[in-house]
Amino acid sequence: MTQNERISIPIWKRIIILVITLLVFAIQIMLFVFAFQLTYSEVNKIVYFLIEALAILLVIYIIHKPMITSYKLTWSILILVLPLPFSLLYYLNSSSKRLPKRKQNKFERNIHKIEYDEEQLKTLNNINYSLRKHVMVLQQNNNFEAFNDTKYTYFNDAELKHVDFMEELKKAQKYIFIETFIISEGYLLDQLFEILKQKGEEGIEIKIIYDDLGSKRNLRSKTIKEITKIPNCKIVNYNPLGLNINPAFNYRNHRKIGIIDGKIAYCGGDNLADEYIHKIERFGYWRDTCGKFEGQAVKGFIKLFIETWFLSTKELLDVDKYICQNNVIRADSFIVPFGDGPTDNANVGYDLFKSLINNAEKSLYISTPYFVIDDDMIEAIVLAIKSGVDVKILMPAIPDKKAAFYLGRYNYKKILKAGGKIYEYTKGFNHAKNIISDNDAAFIGTLNMDFRSMFLHYECGALIIKDEEINKMKEDFLRVCNESEEITYEKWKKRPFIQKIIAYIFYLFAPMF
Repeated sequence: MTQNERISIPIWKRIIILVITLLVFAIQIMLFVFAFQLTYSEVNKIVYFLIEALAILLVIYIIHKPMITSYKLTWSILILVLPLPFSLLYYLNSSSKRLPKRKQNKFERNIHKIEYDEEQLKTLNNINYSLRKHVMVLQQNNNFEAFNDTKYTYFNDAELKHVDFMEELKKAQKYIFIETFIISEGYLLDQLFEILKQKGEEGIEIKIIYDDLGSKRNLRSKTIKEITKIPNCKIVNYNPLGLNINPAFNYRNHRKIGIIDGKIAYCGGDNLADEYIHKIERFGYWRDTCGKFEGQAVKGFIKLFIETWFLSTKELLDVDKYICQNNVIRADSFIVPFGDGPTDNANVGYDLFKSLINNAEKSLYISTPYFVIDDDMIEAIVLAIKSGVDVKILMPAIPDKKAAFYLGRYNYKKILKAGGKIYEYTKGFNHAKNIISDNDAAFIGTLNMDFRSMFLHYECGALIIKDEEINKMKEDFLRVCNESEEITYEKWKKRPFIQKIIAYIFYLFAPMF
């Protein structure tokens, strides 16, 4: 069995966290008791009310912070009800999000720099203003560059992507970069290992980043040692889970990038695990999509990889060393590779999704494995429907995590009542992450439509503008919708009672998912 993309903490660490949590809650309950029993001293009451007063001040502080309303509401309620444990949890959560100024400066000086030539600027300024707004959202957030001389290829199945990826790896002449959330033992890893071993012996530079928590269960230490023995190969794990209880363990590296010689980059929802190529079955047929980029936009993915490499190793690679001059000519379309993360002081993915939703004029098609989003985004989708936009959302029918699935279904109500259409992929698990706004703008990448992806994980993707492959994405989406079950409002109301109860209770904690 392979690792699930939702966070799964090792059992020993779960026990430690549970013990600490129970201890803190026990202290909180004791304070309640002490405060309202006359047999105890006045000191206990003073301590209790002092903690409550500090909790109220913390809530006032949270209300004034620049964060989405759902987070403010959830944290405020939890802190007011149980101030001691949740104040502590909030502090750990917020403090671990702060990236040292020194690292921020290095990113700005050496990685995130926009370098346009005059012709590129003219082409960008000539595109439709509503489309240019999507690009501006990404540029204003973190200086993500728009590239026009790039060939984009859409793979509607991760198996097709991996066949292509393996063939391109065999042609590598300078270097190979691989970044992924999950590496799992199996056929795909065996195939990859043999190619990397051959390329390493040829003198090709190889760098691999994987998420420690994402790969914990299914990547043996023996296999990691075998990979490290490959000549010219370095493999690192992001945010490793050691004996320490790191408050930042909840912030995982969910990015998936493959780069070859600075000429080719891949980015999509697929990991290095056998269910993605249908060698094993998990939750039915595993549907995923991926993009291949050839040309100038590869530079953007190189920068993202170097950013994560620095966060994982403190080694800052020279961007210019890995950039390759490409001769791909496609002047009418634009590709904007971008990254998002909990320490960048911006909600890049969230803002882009809102832009794609708000600026849709005719059609808005969304494919996502999870649909745990805030009220503002739901209202934006509802407003698009009321404005006459054809809105279709594709979800899995077979969930990998039931609580998240029930919460997603809970959010169907307003969209269905407004006239939007929601489909559930009955063949299995829809893991594809795509948004197609009209025929002109699209997203492909690693971001799910949930709080965890948009606010807690390091993610990546690409905004695609005016590219002919968008039509293929749209055709594929509509084909899959036709193969799926449409969930009408009447069907939604008849979902099992237990699902309604679970979703109703967990709704308060949705921002934690």
